[in-house]
Amino acid sequence: MNKYIILSDYEKAIKLKQVKEEKKRLSKPLYWILKQMNIPKSTYYDWRKTNGISKSKAPKTVWNKTPDWIEDEIIRTRQDVNLYKSERSPLGISNKLEKQGIFIHSSSVYNVLKRNKLNREFKDHKDPFLIYPKAERFFDVVCIDDVSLTKKNQETNAIDEYSYESVGILFVTHRINRWDVIKLLDQIYKKYRRYPKIVRLDC
Repeated sequence: MNKYIILSDYEKAIKLKQVKEEKKRLSKPLYWILKQMNIPKSTYYDWRKTNGISKSKAPKTVWNKTPDWIEDEIIRTRQDVNLYKSERSPLGISNKLEKQGIFIHSSSVYNVLKRNKLNREFKDHKDPFLIYPKAERFFDVVCIDDVSLTKKNQETNAIDEYSYESVGILFVTHRINRWDVIKLLDQIYKKYRRYPKIVRLDC
């Protein structure tokens, strides 16, 4: 007879049912039936006590588990689309919580996100991107765009979106930068004595 009997919960339930039926059919003592079926008495009574259901080996409490209210704060920060991605990373969340007096390592933040299946999910940052409608008057909207003439020469053109008229042009030998945009706006001001209401960069 084996010292240990490892059975599934279903098999245990079948064995319990068989013992009950055999005891009723044969009218023999319980120990005799258990012996014939190779079931130790202690094992049988353990099965009866739990109705054949295996006891969970998982601990009822985990001593180092992150408190639920901190997990909620981590998840809320992760799903906040108004924050940048770096602020919603495990390290960014850890730094943010530290400023609130909550000290938790970034690896623990990652474990919380992984447990909630949020470690790979990243909603895009909600950038304040606006698409302006067509201008209703001259100088409402001016679009600044650059065009490559040759490998070394760049043409930066300012177009009024109402009249589609070029209101300024600048030739440079490098990639356009903010100082070029300022020069172009100064050129427009000298010509029209005012700046456009809205400038859109399509560079």
